[in-house]
Amino acid sequence: MNQAINRIKTIDIIRSIALLGILIFNIQTYALFTFLTPEQVYKLGLDSPEIYAPLQFLLHIFVNGQFYTIYSFLFGLGFYLLYQKNIRQGLDAGKIFKRRLWILLLIGLVHGLVFWFGDILHKYGIFGFTLLYFNKKSVRSIVKWIIGLMTFSFLLQILISFINPAAPKTLEINPIIMEVVQTWQHGSIGAVFSLQKLGVAMLWVMNVENGLSSNIHYLCMFLLGLIAGKMDVFNRIPEFKNKLLKSALIIFPILILIKAITNFDILGIKVMTEIPFQFRELIFKLMIFITTPFITICYLIFFSVLFSNTKSAVFDWIGNTGKLGLTNYLMQTLLCMILFYGYAFGLSGKTTLLETTFYAILIYIFQVIYSNIWLKYFKTGPVENLWRLLSKSK
Repeated sequence: MNQAINRIKTIDIIRSIALLGILIFNIQTYALFTFLTPEQVYKLGLDSPEIYAPLQFLLHIFVNGQFYTIYSFLFGLGFYLLYQKNIRQGLDAGKIFKRRLWILLLIGLVHGLVFWFGDILHKYGIFGFTLLYFNKKSVRSIVKWIIGLMTFSFLLQILISFINPAAPKTLEINPIIMEVVQTWQHGSIGAVFSLQKLGVAMLWVMNVENGLSSNIHYLCMFLLGLIAGKMDVFNRIPEFKNKLLKSALIIFPILILIKAITNFDILGIKVMTEIPFQFRELIFKLMIFITTPFITICYLIFFSVLFSNTKSAVFDWIGNTGKLGLTNYLMQTLLCMILFYGYAFGLSGKTTLLETTFYAILIYIFQVIYSNIWLKYFKTGPVENLWRLLSKSK
């Protein structure tokens, strides 16, 4: 029993940290940085290269990509744990999970099409159905599928780069992006909401153009989470700890170095200039595609070892924030809308990257406080409770 409690605490803490990482990068969209190259940021006077470039460089290496994939891993693991729990209770686990996915898809579509075009929930709702299929497979079979999916996307990205080669970026801002920037800063609530649908469509198109790379990452991390559940990894951390830590400590610096090379442009440093631009961009894209999930795995190893069997009030507070993962994910959208859009406090385009990151940390601290107060009176978060009630078998 104590092992199970410690396992759940560790998972909640990791989920909470993933929420912070997701927020730190997502908030850049509200502050306009996501839409613009560093040169465009400087041209518009949104920030200065002395601070923007090194901070953005570090965020792209250590944050971008890794925390959504951590969340995806936890989704796959959570599926397995919930599925097994429902089976032990004599319930129709498959039927309950399908209902949960349909409800999650609905929540995600409303969230994405109306409030935040970067929504991930609708993708989880779609790809989550694959877990019902893979749950019946052996660990060996799932590993083969992961290798196959990664290889497929790798080759697809190469093919697409020849069909639609990348072009050098200019100082000119795409008219659609400029419309988004103007709407974020000055648009009414209706105008902002109306652009979210366009944003969702653009992200799906961009994902196809990128060889489905982000979707493949999510799906593969679902499957790794499922494998972790099947192998009971979080209850066997002492058994795996030394080997996992040794491997992670060896490959982590190499992975970080490789990902750093792909982001030297942010610092104004040009590498591989002897290679034609389209091939250089393809190489960088493939390097990011490969390194991101492995850096994620290293993070998971570090966090799992660090937080297993930990007894700290601070970690408990952080873990409680992870218990309200769905509520806090949606709350981040609400708080960012209030802070940044023109119809509210209107900070969009008025904060530097450092200030924007500081606002993300403040939002997270508020969520830690809110989550711990909420859990003094209730067992689950408001959205989690609604999701659970709507998913119960009739």
